[in-house]
Amino acid sequence: MTYRERKEARLAKREEWAAARERDAAQHFKAADPSEAATGIPFGQPILVGHHSEGRHRRALARLDAHMSRACESTKMAERHLSVAAGISDQLDRSIYSDDHNATEALRERIAERETRRERMKQVNKLYRAKDADGLATLGLDLTRLISAVAHQSENGRLTWLTLPHPAYELTNLGALIRTDKKRLAEITVRQQRVAVADNAGGVNVEYFDGHTPREWCRVTFAEKPPREMLNALRAAGFRWGAGSWTGRADALPPNLTPE
Repeated sequence: MTYRERKEARLAKREEWAAARERDAAQHFKAADPSEAATGIPFGQPILVGHHSEGRHRRALARLDAHMSRACESTKMAERHLSVAAGISDQLDRSIYSDDHNATEALRERIAERETRRERMKQVNKLYRAKDADGLATLGLDLTRLISAVAHQSENGRLTWLTLPHPAYELTNLGALIRTDKKRLAEITVRQQRVAVADNAGGVNVEYFDGHTPREWCRVTFAEKPPREMLNALRAAGFRWGAGSWTGRADALPPNLTPE
């Protein structure tokens, strides 16, 4: 199961819990009906202290109060589950997970979109400095409105350092996002290459890499998720999971993975 599939399962579970809580709330709101038909006591009638109906009346009020409290509690929990579900749904819409089947394509598209946006921001700043109304118009922008917007940002001396439509921090932040995506793209590409080698090697590939002594460390990559017994053996041998592979000391490699 991929990370996205696990998130989707969590989303479905939250929505299921919310629906159950909503049903529970509806049942208790119905049971909290204070009408005479539900309690046998005329609506609005005060407790007749000393009357034979006093005990029944108090028990009815306590029962209604309990149902109302349970209904309100379930309503709040349903809202909580729906809020969490909305957050998960938003993450699924915005995020690119490393084990998505289209992760590399999606990252390339996002990098290209962000680089295009950054270039447009730089061009807008350049034309704004030159007060080039015609150039800004070709980008669908109005110089007068931009001047007014920038002036509004720094009015009353609060943000006097904001003198451009796109401040330096916007470009810096966008550049950091682009670099992060490029780094992830490179890592995912290497990971996919390792999985392809493992697939061609019969399902698993063991790589040895630099250490103080020959074959000191190794990286184990599986084409598909191996049996739990194998994973437990790797953990017991001190191997750690990361970037799609298991890494540990070569001399601790489980016997069934040691090349002949």
